[in-house]
Amino acid sequence: MSRISLFVALLMAGGLMSPTVAEAHFLWVLPTESDNVDVCFGEVAEPDDPDLLKYIAQAKLWHVGENGAAHALSLKPADDVLRGSLPEGSTGGLIVAAHDFGVLERGDDTFLLRYFAATGPQLGSKVWSKIDTTKWATLRLIPSVADGKVQVRATWNGKPIADAEVTVDGPGVTDLELTTDAAGDAQFAAGKPGTYSIRVRHIQEESGSVDGKEYEEVRSYSTLAIEISTAADVTFSTSQSTAALPELPVPVTSFGAAVLDGALYVYGGHMGEAHSYSNTSQSNVLSRLDLQNPGEWEQVATGPRLQGLALVAHDGKLHRLGGFTALNEEGEDHILESQADVAVFDPKMGEWKELPALPEPRSSFDAAVLGDTLYVIGGWQLRGEEDSVWHNTAWTLDLSAENPQWTALPTPPFQRRALAAAAHDGKVYAVGGMQQEGGPTTKVDVFDPETGNWSEGPALDGRGLNGFGCAAFATDGSLYVSTLDGDLQVLSEDGTKWETARKLDRARFFHRMLPVEDGRFVVVGGANMEVGKFDEVEYIDVN
Repeated sequence: MSRISLFVALLMAGGLMSPTVAEAHFLWVLPTESDNVDVCFGEVAEPDDPDLLKYIAQAKLWHVGENGAAHALSLKPADDVLRGSLPEGSTGGLIVAAHDFGVLERGDDTFLLRYFAATGPQLGSKVWSKIDTTKWATLRLIPSVADGKVQVRATWNGKPIADAEVTVDGPGVTDLELTTDAAGDAQFAAGKPGTYSIRVRHIQEESGSVDGKEYEEVRSYSTLAIEISTAADVTFSTSQSTAALPELPVPVTSFGAAVLDGALYVYGGHMGEAHSYSNTSQSNVLSRLDLQNPGEWEQVATGPRLQGLALVAHDGKLHRLGGFTALNEEGEDHILESQADVAVFDPKMGEWKELPALPEPRSSFDAAVLGDTLYVIGGWQLRGEEDSVWHNTAWTLDLSAENPQWTALPTPPFQRRALAAAAHDGKVYAVGGMQQEGGPTTKVDVFDPETGNWSEGPALDGRGLNGFGCAAFATDGSLYVSTLDGDLQVLSEDGTKWETARKLDRARFFHRMLPVEDGRFVVVGGANMEVGKFDEVEYIDVN
């Protein structure tokens, strides 16, 4: 179980959190430039559900001046935060908080959960190392700058902690996980200026009891909310998550997307909760974002409600293929049927035109264009209340023909869905997916149009899930795959193995990764098992 899922399970097991809460929650003190200090309870340093503030209502808050003197601050509800007022005339210093959450149980484990939190001046201030707040916050994070990177030191009772888990969220940095070294230090490259949410965990084998409840260990979390600006002598690594693009109008998974003439197009997709399908949870909108002059997303057309479809660009037009439609209403038993429809959209005309339908209804597949030829590979046919049929066929369509007709490829040596298809070096790659037998896989198969043969390519690195719902595309002469584990893998020059080019800021699956120019991708949509759906659209510079 992931840390976030585990944490939520613990809170629910203790009767301390509503089952509707989807994220882990921590105590945060928010940066302030006023006489008020705000405290919140959320996954990062920003206000969350105000109904959850009751769980930290007894938290203690102090302002610790540069002379080491501390003043206790009273907290009162204020909108979606708890608010305290700084002492009159107080300037500088640090603000720290502490809260014993209580004894929780998970299976055979019983532990005391403690929270600590801090905020203060921007990164670079000597106040962070000058003031010792150990008396009020036993577990601390002390920020500084080292060689252009942000460094945090984790201490317990003033002594550095080695091998502690540190998590960072901020502009251009999402769920970055670090481990402290022997000196208690962990470093990371800042993405962009802004507020960063940093937390650390420390576990002690210590038994005791609180309110008659015994525990076997103490689990402590300390959070740090800090502003990082260009004045902090930090090198911002905007190349890892370059300038933000407008968010998707609606977060979606299992959709079609393509880049055409400097614009990003997104069609259809699943908008609802995971594994819950209905007609109204499927999008029927074709949206467009101008990547050259990003403004707002615009709706350019509509069509059937679909997910599990493919969308490809060729010769100034978009081609939409297959997908499945939920015929049931929300709350009803699922009636899911794959579709065979194929249509072409000319942005200059602003309308869809039908093309020859797929030889059989198909969804959860992928498509790629090599030259003027469209390739359709993988997938299955959902048939309502009847059993689904896994396809062992693959097809091509000559997009340059006056009257294009579907032509069968040699039978693929696999049956997989939720895979990625990509054209590279004169061949078509079928990457990963879910097998009819054997579950998720990292297998790769390659079709060579010159010989008409399928061959086995090198498997992706990592666990089988790395191939499930992955995204693949070639740029600048190399083939790349982004995986559920957040790896950006690249096929070696000799085509014999995959290498990890870098870790991505957001680990996604059932997303799309599309080249916008040599060496640069745009990544859109998808989800993460811990976070849920993404509405963020970001660039990846592979060089």
